[in-house]
Amino acid sequence: MQFKVTRLSLLISGLFIAASPLVHAADTSDVGKVTVQGDAGGGTSTGLIQQEESAKARSSVNRDYMEKQSSTSNPYQMINLLPGVNSYDQDGTGLFGGNVRVRGFNSDQLGFTINGAPVNDSGSFAVYPQEYTDAENLCDIFVTQGSTDTEAPHVGASGGNIGMTMCTPEDQRRFRTEYTFGSHHLQKGYVRLDSGKLFNDRFKFFISYSKTQADKFKGAGRADKEHTDFNSKFDLGGGSYVDTGFMYNSAVNNNYRSLTKAQIAQYGPNLDFGTVPPVHQPGGPGAQNDATYGPNAGINSGPKNLYYGYNLNPFKNWLATMNAHFQLAPASSLDVSPYMWYGFGTGGNQLQTITEGNSGSLLGGGVRDVNGDGDTKDTVFAYEGSRTRTYRPGVTIKYNQQIDNHKLMVGYWYERARHQQTGPYTTIDNSGNASDIWLNNPDAWLRNQDGSITQYRDVSTVSIGKSFFLQDNISLMQDKLNLQIGARYSSIDRDYTNNPSQSAPGYYVVEKSYADLLPSVGIRYQLTPTDSVFFNAAKNFKSPGNFIYNNLISGGKFVNGVYTGGTVRDVPVEKESSWNYDLGYRYAADKWTFSGSVFYVDFKNRIASAYNPETNISTDYNVGNSTSKGLELESGYAFTKHLSMYGSLSYIKSKIENNMPFAANFALPTAGKEFPDTPNWLSGLSLQYTEESWYVFGQAKYTGKRYSTLVNDDSIGGYTVFNAGAGYTFPSSTWLKKPTVRFNLNNIFDKQYLNLSSGSGSQFTTNAVAIGSSAPASAPSFYISAPRTFSVTLVADF
Repeated sequence: MQFKVTRLSLLISGLFIAASPLVHAADTSDVGKVTVQGDAGGGTSTGLIQQEESAKARSSVNRDYMEKQSSTSNPYQMINLLPGVNSYDQDGTGLFGGNVRVRGFNSDQLGFTINGAPVNDSGSFAVYPQEYTDAENLCDIFVTQGSTDTEAPHVGASGGNIGMTMCTPEDQRRFRTEYTFGSHHLQKGYVRLDSGKLFNDRFKFFISYSKTQADKFKGAGRADKEHTDFNSKFDLGGGSYVDTGFMYNSAVNNNYRSLTKAQIAQYGPNLDFGTVPPVHQPGGPGAQNDATYGPNAGINSGPKNLYYGYNLNPFKNWLATMNAHFQLAPASSLDVSPYMWYGFGTGGNQLQTITEGNSGSLLGGGVRDVNGDGDTKDTVFAYEGSRTRTYRPGVTIKYNQQIDNHKLMVGYWYERARHQQTGPYTTIDNSGNASDIWLNNPDAWLRNQDGSITQYRDVSTVSIGKSFFLQDNISLMQDKLNLQIGARYSSIDRDYTNNPSQSAPGYYVVEKSYADLLPSVGIRYQLTPTDSVFFNAAKNFKSPGNFIYNNLISGGKFVNGVYTGGTVRDVPVEKESSWNYDLGYRYAADKWTFSGSVFYVDFKNRIASAYNPETNISTDYNVGNSTSKGLELESGYAFTKHLSMYGSLSYIKSKIENNMPFAANFALPTAGKEFPDTPNWLSGLSLQYTEESWYVFGQAKYTGKRYSTLVNDDSIGGYTVFNAGAGYTFPSSTWLKKPTVRFNLNNIFDKQYLNLSSGSGSQFTTNAVAIGSSAPASAPSFYISAPRTFSVTLVADF
């Protein structure tokens, strides 16, 4: 059954939201803070809207909402209904990742934190939502649309921040078990132990473990994930405490293949990577070439080729966090929050060719005999991936002081990230097996004639991020007026070292620093016990990613296997900055909760990544100045204590101000165009009915038309997706507590739509139609939407 729905959900939720502030029920409230009474449940009962008191646009979801979603959902899926949020996941389970934009800001323009620690990639600022936490252990995810918080530990966030907070351990001892199964052989086992209060009720902790796996919904391959979370709280007395958290993740995922519209038209949307592994040409006298060997014809280009086993993303990471809060006096406190992030893995298309050699005119004297046929004349298939290892310690220190009606905060953030990016090669056999998919065994790596490691790349980046920040929160007119004035001076120092490799054979060092003073001001005024208005203005900035320093050397030559001479190109990419302005209104009462704002964003030197025909690589550009403006509305309403509704509506209009310099004496006609993947309209709607022992909900998300290129010569249409869920809790027994079954159904009507494949969020195709000879056509690629999927979760405590 196929429903053709364009703006139906948008209009319904828009009407619902527009009416909400006009309906004022009888309320019992205190000025500045609403006290909900009675059995209505409040407009926040869906868990999709909270009664915010911030002087900036802010939305969040809490545990009430998250526990009703599929247990494998990632944070992008959890926030999808919130205003301004445009997100997608690749397969419906959340295990394969996806992308998110907020107000058109790319995922790598947003700051992401877990328990206050940053988790964006320290080099590219990319975000990988499937790697962070188990959904069962998250209690809050907030989205600050546009204005990054003053104390936020970011140097790559020009468009706001998204924060995730792990749940506090339970007060009572508990052992929870959970099992999920669903479409495409989805299985997840989860166990969690809560210690309950220990040591005179001063300490408690939880630890959990999960193992999840699922097949891809199209093509061969799967996702396998193991995850462990730990959190503890130690009460030091007198208002002081120490919270600690630890998250470990290990996963191996096969990639989905992105497709152009031409490929979809010719081969259908189910086209994916092939299942026939490439094979080696038998060795012997003369030169062999696996790439032209008959059985491998078209292995890297044909519709059913690109072997799935060499399109992998193996990755391990862990994050340790601590928040030590010391109540120094009734009006003063100190927070010390150290963290440590570690990540290691590979990715990309790992099927590569390597050419043997034995000559002083080649790096390292050339590659040794790979296929063991006794000569160095061959071109051989090998396994090579984007191998990355990151060590990232940091700390935030904040001092808080209350002086009369002033809440002062002053602090400092420091981080030193060491980012090692290499590309070793290892052998593959004729059955498609690589010697080491993790590329972590040096004994299996290919070597050059002089014994050095054969590497596609070999770079390291030390990134030192710093912020000094201060803020004054002033309460006036008996708490009716709140004024928040803040500023931070943020900087990042990049120390990039390129060691000789196949792609950049010369040694060079690049040292760059980016910094900015980032002021902010927020005003909130409580008109009545239920009505308030707010205004916020804040400056944000984002430094370029470290990948812009790749492959900068040219013009040299090899002497006895060593590259000499050559020049290193400059990198003329400036930092991106933005001024974000919000003007909003909130209404909070027993049954209604509403928040609405209009916004304006003024960019300077906005960054986008695109293919450069002169250098034959993708690189960052400063597109130039641009603006975004629009409105965001969200509202929750409780019809009764059982029936509640949530709706969101967003409108955004982005505009690129200038033509973008592209090739020699040529600029792309981007002036007046909209930014890609930024729909004008977004809308979300959720209806929920709950009883003491069961619940049922339905929800819809409308995503409008958006462009897929910088010059707006290609676009993808709007779509509406419907999801639903239900759950029932059975009576407890003497040994089994609160046994519960939950059911989730995503994409109920099997809607098929496209999502733009844009890397970490900023890699856009410039033009789909050729513009003379200066800008040849380059077709954008897309991910195909996941079909209808379901999951069933069984939960019980012991």
